[in-house]
Amino acid sequence: MGLELEGKTAFVAAASKGLGLGSATELAANGANVAIASRNAENLSRAKETILNETDCGDDAVYTVEVDLAERADIESGIDATVEAFGGLDVLVTNHPGPNNEPFAETSLEAFDEGYNDVLRSTIVQCKAALPALRDGGGSITHLVAASAAEPTAYGTIGNVFRPGIYGLSKTLANDEGEHGVRSNCVAPRGVRSDRIESKIAARAEREGISEAEVRRLRVEELPVPEMGTTEEFGKAVAFVSSPAASYITGAVLPVDGGWSNRLL
Repeated sequence: MGLELEGKTAFVAAASKGLGLGSATELAANGANVAIASRNAENLSRAKETILNETDCGDDAVYTVEVDLAERADIESGIDATVEAFGGLDVLVTNHPGPNNEPFAETSLEAFDEGYNDVLRSTIVQCKAALPALRDGGGSITHLVAASAAEPTAYGTIGNVFRPGIYGLSKTLANDEGEHGVRSNCVAPRGVRSDRIESKIAARAEREGISEAEVRRLRVEELPVPEMGTTEEFGKAVAFVSSPAASYITGAVLPVDGGWSNRLL
């Protein structure tokens, strides 16, 4: 099945590594022009090299743009630059920094303020900035938001509070923007190997006084499948949901979690 992404343009936030990079790579592999955004120029350069090495796309199909997701002006200028570089925008992949994992009692009010800005507000700004271009000919918004947003886990107060708001934002956008030809969905990872997961594994190992290998084993035990996922597998799901091949899917949450979620719907 072709995804019909040839010649489309995608903007992927926080795309210099991990899930963002996996998503950008699969979009590029399926023929899309891809703008990858990060606040670190060196990481962006490495990410672009990775995409070029792992796909058949040309150098001019991958555009790098420095964007600090804490800064509204950065987000807006980055998306404007993408539209100018490629002549339009068809796909927005929202992403956000991973919030600190702490119990509620240890989470300060200042940390809540920062978490709102990093997780929810930055996502809202990304959508606001991209909508005018997405409405021009129709397009899609795909939000990368952890599966635990629907089933909150311990030591994840900031994410537990603000990530469900992205689910609500996505459904609102699906309802409001369908008449303009814009779809909005969430792709929800759990247990996908990435730098972020490795840092969480290390933190849990230290907290519980066990080895990182044991933490990995315990995480796999949570899953019906016998191993953790890869960023390539996750990226394939993002590319599909973002593509015209998924034209009748909107307002949905697609778990990419190896069966971790216990939800029926």
